[in-house]
Amino acid sequence: MGDDRDTELADALAEVGRRVGQAMTDALERIRPTFGALAEVANRPEVRAVIERAEKAMRRRPCLCFCSWAHPADRGVCEMFDAVITGQYSSDLLGDVDVPLCAPCAAARAAHEFAG
Repeated sequence: MGDDRDTELADALAEVGRRVGQAMTDALERIRPTFGALAEVANRPEVRAVIERAEKAMRRRPCLCFCSWAHPADRGVCEMFDAVITGQYSSDLLGDVDVPLCAPCAAARAAHEFAG
């Protein structure tokens, strides 16, 4: 009697596995043309150009210098979206925090700290 139950359970699980596999195959076959169309669109030169510009923009880090506080005499030197180094910012709430800085702001901050 126990062997019959084991056999029935194994058969039932095998059938469930077969049905799930078939359902997945059917679903993938239905969406395959969509993936093909998306790949074709994504490989067009004009779309690749937009993607490359977006990737380049995403690689850029913003400068978070707080220019008016860190180097008030050198306003307008900031290259807002081209941070290349980090500097320390002291906050009462957070303590010392590393902030990204662009090269002109880093130089202006260094000059401001050196002079003052």
